[in-house]
Amino acid sequence: MQTSDPALKPVELPETADFVRQVEMNRTLEGVYPLSKFTRLKELLLSDEGFISVKLEFGECVGFACLRAKISAKLQLECQRCLNPVATAVSGGFKFALVRNEEEYELLPEELEPYLLEGEEQSIIDLVEDELLLCLPMVISHDSDCSDFISRQQKEIEAEKAASHPFAALQALKDDFKVN
Repeated sequence: MQTSDPALKPVELPETADFVRQVEMNRTLEGVYPLSKFTRLKELLLSDEGFISVKLEFGECVGFACLRAKISAKLQLECQRCLNPVATAVSGGFKFALVRNEEEYELLPEELEPYLLEGEEQSIIDLVEDELLLCLPMVISHDSDCSDFISRQQKEIEAEKAASHPFAALQALKDDFKVN
């Protein structure tokens, strides 16, 4: 059931932000982006209906300006076995140290991944899309057998394995003696 109460509607986040300013304010941005805003991701989707949930936390960690984020979405993708739609839950998290140049990058501890700041405003959309693409499964498929063809094929493979077992002929002879 949908509601018309605007207080329950998810907050759509801005497409860009001044990351340095967000760190200074120790700000957390939490909300959604429509899937339709992600051009590279849309090429993989069967439907761009829905949202990506995003939580961005700006602050300091081990003396460096940092961005921590969590993202999640339910995507309609194509099963690579049966070619039918499959709803795939995707989620991930990342943590970046915000750097302006290579010298700052060299000072980072190993546990921090650098994010190079270019200009005043950074694209949150591009950052989230990059990370979401990295979170996609290598093989997209249904959790269970997704078609009769796959089930039949699996049964045939199992039958071939059983028939190729070195003692399969002996088992067949033994079964024949039981019947007679």
